[in-house]
Parts: sequence; C-alpha cells; structure tokens
Amino acid sequence: MHGGRISRGWTLAKRSWAVLRADRSLAWFPVASGLATIGAAALLFGPAAAIYSSSGSSEAVLIVAAVIGAFVLTWIAVFFNTALAAAVSKSLAGQDTTMNDGFAVARERIGVITQWAIVQATVGLVLTAIRQALGDSLIGQVFAGLLSFAWGAATFFVVPVLALEGAGPREAFKRSVSVLKARWGEGVVGTVSVSAVVFLVVMLPAIVVGGAGLALLSAAPAAAGVLFAVAAVGLLIGVVIANTLQSIFRVALFEFATNERAVGGFDPAELEGAFAPKKRRGLRGR
Repeated sequence: MHGGRISRGWTLAKRSWAVLRADRSLAWFPVASGLATIGAAALLFGPAAAIYSSSGSSEAVLIVAAVIGAFVLTWIAVFFNTALAAAVSKSLAGQDTTMNDGFAVARERIGVITQWAIVQATVGLVLTAIRQALGDSLIGQVFAGLLSFAWGAATFFVVPVLALEGAGPREAFKRSVSVLKARWGEGVVGTVSVSAVVFLVVMLPAIVVGGAGLALLSAAPAAAGVLFAVAAVGLLIGVVIANTLQSIFRVALFEFATNERAVGGFDPAELEGAFAPKKRRGLRGR
C-alpha cells in the first residue's frame, strides 16, 4: 500500500516537473509570494513587537497584530496561489503563459479571494486555539490533527475553483467537497503528496547539510557557515519547487475530476489513484 503510494507520488511528481520545465515562469509565483509574505510580516509584526517591548503594553497588542497578520498573510497566499492556478491551467492546455496571465485572473477575483482569505484565516485561528486549549496530550494533538486534515481535504480544490470558476467562498467550498465525493466517493484517506517527494529529493539533503554544519560549528565556524548557507538555499529552492509542483498537480487533478480528461501529460489511471476510498468495517454484509 505505502510502496504503491510512494511510487505513484514519484510518478506524479515527475509529470508535474515536466510541466514546470516546459513553463518555468510558474516557479516565480511562489518566489513572489514568499517575498510579499516576508515584507508584510516585517511591516506588521516589527512595529507591534517594538511597541510591546518599549511601552510595556499588554499582550492585546500582539494578539491584535497576530489576528491582522493571519488575515494579511493568508490573503497573500490565496492571491498568489490563485494566480498560479490560473497560469497552470493555461500551461496544461499547451498555451504560453506569463506571470501577468495569472495575476490578471487573480485581480478579477479580488473579491472572492478576500472572502476566502477571511474564512481560511478564521478557521486557521480556531484550529490553533483548539490545539492550544487541548494542550500537549497525545489525544488532544491527534484530535486537532484530524480536524486540520479534514479541513485540508474538504478545501483541497478551493483554489482551483476560485481561479477557474470564480465562485464565492461558500460555493467554492461546496464545489471542492462535491468534486471530491463525486470522483472518489464518500470519505477518502488522503492524497499522494507530491510535496513529500520534493522533501525527500531536495529538502532532506539540505537538512542533512545543515546538520553537518551544526556539527562543525565549534571546530570550523567558517565551514559551518558555508554549509548553513547551502542548506538555506536548498530549503528555499525546495519550498518553491514543492509549492509549484503541488499546484500543478492539484489543477491537473481538478481538470481530470471535472472534465474527464487528463492534461499536461498526466495519466488518467495515475490521477484516479490519487485518492483512496476509506475502508468501512462491519458494513460489507449490508
């Protein structure tokens, strides 16, 4: 089971990589998103931290900054992911794309992007609060993890719906759930993670290099610094590639589920196996 899932993930990652190689402009969306996120976080949390530390203000300052920051950073992520999904759709159809093509669609969807960002940020804050309220107990963490997984599965196709159909948040959520149910049935156990393959190939070696740098820190600080820099670059590249490939895979899967066609060189059988139906116990005889 796990071997087949890993093999399928590797195959789908290669298909997604072929699309990215043919249209490398797609990788610039995560780069731009990362830069925008860093800039927004600095503008939001820097002044809030300075006010809190200098004036001895109550923690309310940090809480307000965290709530506002959650929405702003979520909005940035949804905006760039919507732009990327729109560009990916054109690229999968064999059309030449630029970043402007994706941004044009995202600008048209500003209203629904903002609405969905509010929903996504609110749910994220609620899930965080639940996780903190349940403490460090194993049962509590498992329960919080299941809630996060359920939300992630239910919203798996929301960004493609926003980008390709322009639906509002409620309609996008219902559409995402309905596509998942209609294609793969009630209750699924998960999806092949293209990002996991990128983690193994790119990010894991970068982590190993960083660990080697840590081991050399006291004996050879200069060499350790070089290894830390290599590891940081590797991690950043891995994040960009993982986000881009995951978006390519998600849009290709959405096109397959809604239009009954495999695009961009993907194989229908591989896409069909992206989700597995949940096994039901005690119901076979009914």
